[in-house]
Amino acid sequence: MPIALDRGMCCDLNQTMVREWLITNGIGGYAAGTVAGVLTRNQHGLLVADLPGEMLPQLLLAKVDEEVVFDQRTYYLGTNEYRDGTIKPAGFVHLESFHLEDGFSTFTYRLGGINGIVFEKRIWMPPEQNTTCIQYRVISTNMQERADTHTSRGTLDDDSPTQQQRALMITLLPFTTYRPYNQLQSVNQHFQLQADHFADHMPSSMRPRIHISAEPLVGCTISATSAAQPYHMLALSHPDCHPTFIPTGVWYGNFLRRHDSTAEQPAIDDLYLPGVVRAALWPDDD
Repeated sequence: MPIALDRGMCCDLNQTMVREWLITNGIGGYAAGTVAGVLTRNQHGLLVADLPGEMLPQLLLAKVDEEVVFDQRTYYLGTNEYRDGTIKPAGFVHLESFHLEDGFSTFTYRLGGINGIVFEKRIWMPPEQNTTCIQYRVISTNMQERADTHTSRGTLDDDSPTQQQRALMITLLPFTTYRPYNQLQSVNQHFQLQADHFADHMPSSMRPRIHISAEPLVGCTISATSAAQPYHMLALSHPDCHPTFIPTGVWYGNFLRRHDSTAEQPAIDDLYLPGVVRAALWPDDD
């Protein structure tokens, strides 16, 4: 049965923090979180994998926060709660709707008011793979702009006002980890990061068993310890999106897991940002 929440529910933090979603891969892995985007349990995350040699499923990717530049304004779509109760950023205020059906979680954001655009995020897990896919799509609400965009793309170097308005810039901030799904992580871990820039197609050993035709491909390989299984974070897009991976290797601390705190369990988590992905998105493309 599909689950759908409208704007009236989605913009209420108290309502969306207690409404959780879950999708699975059929081999012990899952992705789960809240509609608001806040991680309220230690078990929440976008990629929990049952890996060989590990006693418990491992949380690899906790969340991805998005920063979108549209019409000369930056929209912060992530939502996080910290030890002192601070909510920052508060991206839930832009959430227009949430839909869960057949293993797909879809978040729809409205940016720029009634004459703006709709920004869609879709999350799913291919069956029997320790892989989570996240697809972003921009939907123009202006029919004339949609027609103009398809007839004249321009380039990112074009300084004309119309081209600047059509090109939506997105920055993805993937917060990673390598820990048992029901435990916490601290900044005393030393992750190893290798940035990957592929001139051609994804290597067959890294290609998920799903149809991938988009290029180029950027990303990184993360190794939590010498004994840990390396895992990959990859971003694929159309060539005119000009994707770039920028390594950072920065730790962010003091994330509060509200549900665990209420239960008087350890509730402060630290997450590792290996780098950010930046790209241009165009109306009606993903």
